[in-house]
Amino acid sequence: MTSGGGWSDSTLGDVRPYTVTGGRTRPRHPLHLTTCLVTRPATRHMPMNIEHESLLMLCSGAPRSVAELAARLHQPVQVIKVLIGDLLDAEALTPANPDGPADPDAHLLEVLLDALRTKL
Repeated sequence: MTSGGGWSDSTLGDVRPYTVTGGRTRPRHPLHLTTCLVTRPATRHMPMNIEHESLLMLCSGAPRSVAELAARLHQPVQVIKVLIGDLLDAEALTPANPDGPADPDAHLLEVLLDALRTKL
């Protein structure tokens, strides 16, 4: 990775996003910008490259969102989603909130709805 962001090859310059993903343009897993991920011990061997290692390093300290990972690595979100899919398949990453969001509190929703009605 270059100090200015993005991935680079010393002889060729910046590496194109489609090269980073092996030509893949669509992730295999549904991921939102707010999906948070954490590193876990890989249970399957996966050949690692610098891109995957960078993602694992960033997710090892604390959960990181897809949007944050894309910003920190200076790569398009779609590229990061494809690479995250590789790591999810290898069980090297896992969603930080696998059960999904909690059910909404009915009372809180009623209070919010009442407040919105008074504003209209």
